[in-house]
Amino acid sequence: MIVAIDGPAGSGKSTVARALSQRLNLVFLDTGAMYRSVSVVCLEKGISLDDTEAIIKEAREIQITFGNSPEGQTVFANGHNVTQAIRTPEIDACVSRVAAIPEVREAMVVLQRRAGEAGDVVAEGRDIGTVVFPKAEVKVFLTADPEARAHRRAVQREGKDTATNASATADAAEEKKILEDIKARDEADSSRKVAPLKPAPDAHHIDSSHMTLNEVVDAVVALHPGLQERDRHAPRASRHQSTHETKTSSSDDSESHRSADQKRKGTREKKSGDKKLKAFRGNSCDDYFDTGLLNFPLPAKIFLRIAIFVLMVVTKLWFRWSIANASLLKDDRRPRVIIMNHPSMFDPVMMVAYLMWHHIPVRTIYKSEFDKNPLVKWLFSRVGAIPVERGKADMKAIRRSVAAIGRGECLLIFPEGTRIRDNHIRPEIHGGFALIAQLAGCDVQPAAIFGALDIKRANSPVIRPVKIWGLAGERISFADLQATKRKDQAREMEELGMDRVYELRDQLMREHPGRN
Repeated sequence: MIVAIDGPAGSGKSTVARALSQRLNLVFLDTGAMYRSVSVVCLEKGISLDDTEAIIKEAREIQITFGNSPEGQTVFANGHNVTQAIRTPEIDACVSRVAAIPEVREAMVVLQRRAGEAGDVVAEGRDIGTVVFPKAEVKVFLTADPEARAHRRAVQREGKDTATNASATADAAEEKKILEDIKARDEADSSRKVAPLKPAPDAHHIDSSHMTLNEVVDAVVALHPGLQERDRHAPRASRHQSTHETKTSSSDDSESHRSADQKRKGTREKKSGDKKLKAFRGNSCDDYFDTGLLNFPLPAKIFLRIAIFVLMVVTKLWFRWSIANASLLKDDRRPRVIIMNHPSMFDPVMMVAYLMWHHIPVRTIYKSEFDKNPLVKWLFSRVGAIPVERGKADMKAIRRSVAAIGRGECLLIFPEGTRIRDNHIRPEIHGGFALIAQLAGCDVQPAAIFGALDIKRANSPVIRPVKIWGLAGERISFADLQATKRKDQAREMEELGMDRVYELRDQLMREHPGRN
């Protein structure tokens, strides 16, 4: 299901969309932050707002990712945190001009629709219901009086929170200037030639000027039986997260509707679209495949931590393994797709154990043939692995992978598809990792392992205590590629990514001659 929330600047689109996503477990897509990210990149590079071609180039090349922090959603543009930068008056003043460029909107719409393909989504932004998701099941056109919107934004910029104090005061002069800016932006958005601000013919109009956040969310839920059904099955605590009745806060850029209860407790909402499993409730393997590691039930979390501890101790003592350039894996904790060569069954053990030991959540892609053994399927599901059917476009595995990255989890993939017991060849690659990275808007990080072929001699069951080496490589961003079209970028990323993997493998071979 897709819920599209449209409306003018300052009407509370982002606040309502975020609250709705948390309440109904929908994925929150902040489209306004995407246009703002393009604006930030252009300003940082000194690109004039009159240089349309340069702006278009940045929009087509930008990599935008969303994350979570204890303070709320974070936004990264080309690997840099722009969460604060996109919410400044300078960006307020120029984002409409950037968003009015047809080619920029086309580039952002591609990213937005791609995100919508991953699952249930609540998306907000101007023209979201008319251009981006014209077939959305629920369309809302959220409005508010210009004066109310200006007051909310002024309060927010002073660091206050209308969620806990709806009558908070703001500097009168600053509020007047914001009101003028909002009216000017309304005029610009409504009169532009490309995707002007207007409600979809089948959109439901909601005026939030004198409504609380809960009242707005209740009104949206009441619009569709599917939303009502999700609400009935949502955890009780998520239905009304605040015991206070609060005014809808400033705008598509507001974090201010996090409730007072959440702030006092310092809690962190789980990523929308991801239910929390409960212990001893008969959860299936599919439940674990579809749920974030942080939302596993307590017994599963304990089992996983014990397994990681045992693997680290036993394998470190027996194989004395190490990973060179390991700081590239653990210092930058942003989610990404990690790709490796695959000579043995020890490869995923080493990488998963290392990352989990350093509190970096990671899920491994494995071939679904292993699921024929119920015990193996049970075990793999409990350690966070995701099955994939090789030789076909397994959309379920792709959706699960993209959702995992969206929750902040890394993804470990072995593109060779099976164990390759020869370090001197380059086998045919099973594609797909570049597509997942594209859909998730993340980087690809190559790594390699060497020495694992000496663990067992042919036809011998003995596991030998041989030393094994790993080597991590620099991340590869889609912004670094030469190709500009989506399919060409995916093809280039797969070729470049595996080139880097084999370069790392060959480097280890040169450093440790006589080993396999």
